[in-house]
Amino acid sequence: MNDTTVKSNDTWQRIKELAQSWLEDPGVEEYEGLNITALQRDEAYIVGSADRDIGIYSVSDDCFRCPFELHKKIAAGTKETWVNNTARRATWRVYTNTTEQYITTRNTTNMICQLRPDLGQFGVYRLNASGEGCNFTTSKEPVVIYKPLLLLLGVLIGAWLLYGIVKLIMSRIRVTGKLRYGDKELAIQQRLRALDTFRGIAIVFMIFVNDGAGGYWWLEHATWNGLLAGDLVFPAFLWIMGVCIPLSVKSSFAKGVPRWKIVLQIVRRSCMMFLLGMSLNTVYGRNMLQQLRIFGVLQRLAVSYLIGAGFYALTAPKYYTPPRGSCGQALKDVLACMWCWVLAVILVAVHSTITFTVHDPNCPIGYLGPGGKHDDWVAEDCGGGAAGYIDRLVLGEAHMFQNSDAKRIYGGLRTEPEGLLGCLTSAVQVLLGVQAGVTVLLQRSHKSRISRWLSFGVVFALVGALLAGFSREHGIVPINKNLWSISFVLVTSACCLVLLCVCYTFTDVWRTWGGGPFRAPGLNAIVLYVGHSLAARLFPFHWRIPIMRTHGIYLVEAVWGTALWVIIAHVMAKKKVFITL
Repeated sequence: MNDTTVKSNDTWQRIKELAQSWLEDPGVEEYEGLNITALQRDEAYIVGSADRDIGIYSVSDDCFRCPFELHKKIAAGTKETWVNNTARRATWRVYTNTTEQYITTRNTTNMICQLRPDLGQFGVYRLNASGEGCNFTTSKEPVVIYKPLLLLLGVLIGAWLLYGIVKLIMSRIRVTGKLRYGDKELAIQQRLRALDTFRGIAIVFMIFVNDGAGGYWWLEHATWNGLLAGDLVFPAFLWIMGVCIPLSVKSSFAKGVPRWKIVLQIVRRSCMMFLLGMSLNTVYGRNMLQQLRIFGVLQRLAVSYLIGAGFYALTAPKYYTPPRGSCGQALKDVLACMWCWVLAVILVAVHSTITFTVHDPNCPIGYLGPGGKHDDWVAEDCGGGAAGYIDRLVLGEAHMFQNSDAKRIYGGLRTEPEGLLGCLTSAVQVLLGVQAGVTVLLQRSHKSRISRWLSFGVVFALVGALLAGFSREHGIVPINKNLWSISFVLVTSACCLVLLCVCYTFTDVWRTWGGGPFRAPGLNAIVLYVGHSLAARLFPFHWRIPIMRTHGIYLVEAVWGTALWVIIAHVMAKKKVFITL
């Protein structure tokens, strides 16, 4: 009986420990006198000791070529405890006989050791420095922060599959009359499901990222150069907007709408989108005219749409004449979009010329960094290069984005991630989408569409990677969302083409997926974007509890808010409510 009880207790204890590990529970409230419950998300304790006076300097991997900054001082024969952030890896250096706040990477005088500790959330680590070097050990193992993400993904996939099974069963047993649709609903039924599904994926992921994405840094935006998951959302909107332009213009031509009216409608939509974006910039009360942010996400969409859609509406033929010859037939969609390619080349040439020639008189020509501490203060007051200089000159710092990660990490001047110069390459992204849309119009077979999209995707990815030097920092034109570099445009457009191929294959070729749960949000993307921006701090879309110290709880909160907007989109689609500008 006692053995059975012991085994039962052991089993229960193992189950409890397993559950705790999946919920980021450290398992203890106190460890060797350290209050573990006081640690927040992505934090750990460091206990340091030394036999001489030392200074611990660190530089995050997120701060490229930055100087080492003093993090902690430890007096000889003493022990110090501090809390360290674990989200990004960092390089540490331990120096003796130094009191400087910053030390350049080239300065190794009086350096005892250099470390790259692998820290984890809620862990406890010990650093012992002496004349012989440094010893870094793990005293308490950290929690695994990715288990809640895997658990949530499993729950969502299970719910999705269950919903699909129930829906399939109900469709088999339910007897319905003949459906009737109005003109708008019929058009939605007949058009490609992949386009709305793609747009829905973009808006749902955008809401999730804006809601915090559970605090996982790789799901958010890159600080300066580089490409993270969150950086794919905005270019996806621009690109899919371009895909839909040829379809919309063709539909207007088919209805006999004059070209000038189409252009006028494009101008009207762009102005409405721009003004709506400026209004959303004042959601948090920043509505002083002297400090009103002028540009933003919707403003960038408006300008890019005006250039891309306006130009295509002016140059697209009302009646398409197929080219002669096998070569002409094979390239008919490219030839039909020839003037868009000409405009794209001109925009890239103008953007590149300005980027590598225009500069602040006190800044190096062609500088593309964030300024501040970047590259040991090589260009401290030159944040954003030509793009930042033009925005500060034309818009003024008071009318630019105030809380960028680049300024927080590097400490340079303010930069506008949706500024003036980037509008040129954003328009290029729209024009690349226009080409994909023309392929839909002129390439009628599924195979030809997919093969063309994949071919473009491979070419764009290779050219973009070459410009970036197949690295994050060392290319001629690094991949950079803040500057909307041409390498960023090409690589993200390649990702969009691949995702469209996947959506198109499942929704329109094989017809094994109806696009759910993303298609309904894609039908009302503008409503969801505006709605989630207005409700950014409102219950029930967002909430807080006294103890929010793990990725798991932040993940639940982000998914909750995102799911509510998905439900709202499905209710609107069910009631056939579709709102566009």
